[in-house]
Amino acid sequence: MQAAGHERPSFRRFRVEAISEERGDELDAIYGTAGGIDSALDAFRYVGAGDDEVSMRRAEVEGTRAGVMQPRADHIMFWVGGGSATIEDLHDGDGVEVLPGVPTFVSASRRYAFTADVRTVTMVHLSDRLLRRALVRSGHVPVGPVVLALQPGDEPTRRALREVIRADGARIMDEGFTGAARRELNAQIADAVVAAFPGVPQDVPVGRGSAARAVEWIRANADRPVTLQDIAAAVGVSERGLQNAMHRRYGESPMTRLRAERLDGARRELEGAEDGLLVADVARRWRWAHLGRFAAAYAERFGEHPSDTLQRSRRRDAP
Repeated sequence: MQAAGHERPSFRRFRVEAISEERGDELDAIYGTAGGIDSALDAFRYVGAGDDEVSMRRAEVEGTRAGVMQPRADHIMFWVGGGSATIEDLHDGDGVEVLPGVPTFVSASRRYAFTADVRTVTMVHLSDRLLRRALVRSGHVPVGPVVLALQPGDEPTRRALREVIRADGARIMDEGFTGAARRELNAQIADAVVAAFPGVPQDVPVGRGSAARAVEWIRANADRPVTLQDIAAAVGVSERGLQNAMHRRYGESPMTRLRAERLDGARRELEGAEDGLLVADVARRWRWAHLGRFAAAYAERFGEHPSDTLQRSRRRDAP
């Protein structure tokens, strides 16, 4: 997370309207539906706003649809207004009927089959990094993909989640709500989500211990100020024990891994560059205080300078 004064706003608005079955390539990329949807749509309207950690979207649909969602960048919590829908996790076969007003959660790494004959769908998109941080705050260091249950575990947590969204939904979509206040709001929403939806146990390979947990924690917190003490405390081992575990498992130190994760994060941001993005903004966001050292380390890792990546991204997105 950047220091005050160096934050690059990531707020954006979404709007799609169509009188057809064609929703557009961007929505197919967002929802993992590029493989096609069986539908009989008469009209489709999609609006939303938020930043790259939390955004709210709403779709108004006339017609029916069915298909498969492939893995996608965001986790999505949604609820429907009227009508009926079903969703099935194709990894383990779990499925639910989606009832009006009941929040349902689809994890970013999973494939889902769905059918829907509903008129409105309200969605909250959450970044993977944001949810990992919330899980760490709740006392769980995720190892492997973050996967939460399709529906909430009990009524009290569902009610608490509903109250948070009702109270803060307008601020999520307010472009003027920025800085520390927005970060605090995003964290509050993520905390409510992980409290409401139970985690799904993952198959963890034998031998994955403190080093693997450290790598997951580093990945989730790479854009924050991080020390070796922070990593060791999060994993629950001594600093020396963590150093030894990382060298045995990965042949590198925790701080070397942190440096690599920051470079990888910077590259992802440069590859998805928006108008007005500067290399210096990205370097500061990923905790590189010296621009020249950032450029040299980037070139060593990726074989090109950060400005080259940025220029290629802009050429690709040019009309």
